[in-house]
Amino acid sequence: MPNIFERKITAKNIKQVWEADTKNKDPFIGEMFYTDVQQAGLDINLLKGKEGLPVALVAANWDTDVLYRDRIGFEGLQAELPFFKEAYKVSEKLRQKIITSQEQYTGAFFQEIFRDSTALLLGARVTAERMRMQILGTGTISIQENGVDKQYNYGFDTSKQLKTETVLWNAEGAKPLASFIAQIKAYKKYRKNLHVAKYAVMGEEAFDKLINDATVTEHFQKLAIPVPFPTDEMRRAYVEATTNVTIILADQYYVKARDFKNQVATPYYPADRYTLLSTLDLGETIYGTTPEEADLLSGDSNVLSCEIVDNGVAITTWKETDPVCVSVKVSEVVAPSCPNIEDLYIVKVL
Repeated sequence: MPNIFERKITAKNIKQVWEADTKNKDPFIGEMFYTDVQQAGLDINLLKGKEGLPVALVAANWDTDVLYRDRIGFEGLQAELPFFKEAYKVSEKLRQKIITSQEQYTGAFFQEIFRDSTALLLGARVTAERMRMQILGTGTISIQENGVDKQYNYGFDTSKQLKTETVLWNAEGAKPLASFIAQIKAYKKYRKNLHVAKYAVMGEEAFDKLINDATVTEHFQKLAIPVPFPTDEMRRAYVEATTNVTIILADQYYVKARDFKNQVATPYYPADRYTLLSTLDLGETIYGTTPEEADLLSGDSNVLSCEIVDNGVAITTWKETDPVCVSVKVSEVVAPSCPNIEDLYIVKVL
């Protein structure tokens, strides 16, 4: 007969706690550009879009066979989805505390266990967002931790899509707004006049330099009724109206995997640049099949319990006899696709 730990610490209960959680479900910026999908297996097709100017039809004589045009719409780039997993252990010592504590205190111990479990699930969300924002900020994905060293090449062309300003925005004599407008024009030229920049993703430091440009300040000083101290919202609105580009402020942070000691806040998006885009549709966040889900679906699982949340994240619990403990694991097989990688145009400004 299952004991109290096996009855309480189940994937189903953890799933219910997670799905009822609201404080850990605030939307991530990267979710604006990528929709979640789940697929069977581990392969990801990193399709790269290929766009250009329209091509005229070829001339033909009457009563001749038609010429077929090759389909060159996409370039296939094949890869394998990366695997992530981590667990918490309900140790012998914690089990003894629960067993020996008075009944009114056992709930607090279980609450702590569920809080640790949902922290793992939040970590799964963070991992997906980290990769989405890596694409937005660098055009590639790099995973280097715990002996894993994987690079994902989406076909980002650094010679055309990555620029560095000659005069950086924190240098003397810099004119951030003028340089921003110039790069918006350069983006249109890069996209062969087929697309214009509609959005700009940037970190807090670059954002501050842009909206506090001297030209922006001068605008408010020269109004019929001068505004000596315009707010950031007013400055931002002026820049957006002037450029016809919506600024998406990338001001979210995370702690890198296994950084339990220092807990260094790391920005998802690099601080020294911004990214111009013409669309919010870059691709999909693809969740593959975890080993735990494969076992669950086949009916061969020997674990205590397993549940799937968030389109493919697996929660698994199992018990061990020595030391006596129950473990809770969260795992995912995930990476973004980016068929519209050519839409990115990254400018280093700091």
